[in-house]
Amino acid sequence: MELFDAIKGRRSVRKFKPDPVPKEVLEGILELALWAPSGMNRQESYFIVVQGEKKEELRKIFSDAFNDMKPTLEKVFAEKPKIVEGMRVFFETYGGAPVFIFAYAGKMPNGGWDTNSSAVAVQNLLLAAHEAGLGSTWTDGVLRKEKEINEALGIEDRKLICVLPVGYPDETPRVPPRREDRIEWIGF
Repeated sequence: MELFDAIKGRRSVRKFKPDPVPKEVLEGILELALWAPSGMNRQESYFIVVQGEKKEELRKIFSDAFNDMKPTLEKVFAEKPKIVEGMRVFFETYGGAPVFIFAYAGKMPNGGWDTNSSAVAVQNLLLAAHEAGLGSTWTDGVLRKEKEINEALGIEDRKLICVLPVGYPDETPRVPPRREDRIEWIGF
């Protein structure tokens, strides 16, 4: 697959087949994630790959995150209750994904979190997953339960930036239109 095709063909997948993903495939996409550029070449991005019983424990935490968000979502989508219901179902099931990948940022020398470098690594991961025939999507609504997630995973001194459900797609998401007027040219 050409890079152009990977970038334009990747979609946010939220419904997955139950088929297991071979560890070798996951290792391949994670290796490409780790080749992303990082601030000062510190290479602080960190990933945790979860399946099985621990995944089910975490999915329950995700469902609680939706309950925290529900009042806000009901206000924002007051005229679109199906969106809120769809989000509830997703948070409860995470689309049936067989694998969750947790992306973490490390600290910068100034003590802040290097979330930018980790975001670049996640983009590599999303593109590599697409090329491997897998689906995924960046999810961060669960970050409101970061403390509980970190406790479940035994993580300290790292910043959770997103959770990626990963698996073989059981849907073909539509191609959303692209907004125009998002590039400004100066001096051309």
